[in-house]
Amino acid sequence: MNLEPKEISRRRSGAFILFTCSMALIVAGCSAPTEVDRDNRRLLDAILTAITMKNVEWLEEDAVLAEKRNSAGQLPDADYEELLLLIEKGRSGDWKTAEEQGYEFRKQHPYVREGH
Repeated sequence: MNLEPKEISRRRSGAFILFTCSMALIVAGCSAPTEVDRDNRRLLDAILTAITMKNVEWLEEDAVLAEKRNSAGQLPDADYEELLLLIEKGRSGDWKTAEEQGYEFRKQHPYVREGH
């Protein structure tokens, strides 16, 4: 395959643009989570642990923490309401549904890793 200098230049330019766009997308998708994001994830995990262990005391402690985080503006209202639904299911003794819905909620809010 014999390429003209203009064709080589065009291909290199296209490859450079593709590489630059790919790197921009990767960097944008790998921004580090905030401390608030990590704390909210820890709260969700704590609630799931309480539900899985069927531990009402832990669940009540987590409910208080969720309310504090929501009142402080650290836990969005929509997430707080979803977590309250899980907590209420646990409080009512419907541990199985609470666990299923909790894991579904966690799927919708993927784990944020340190440094990514």
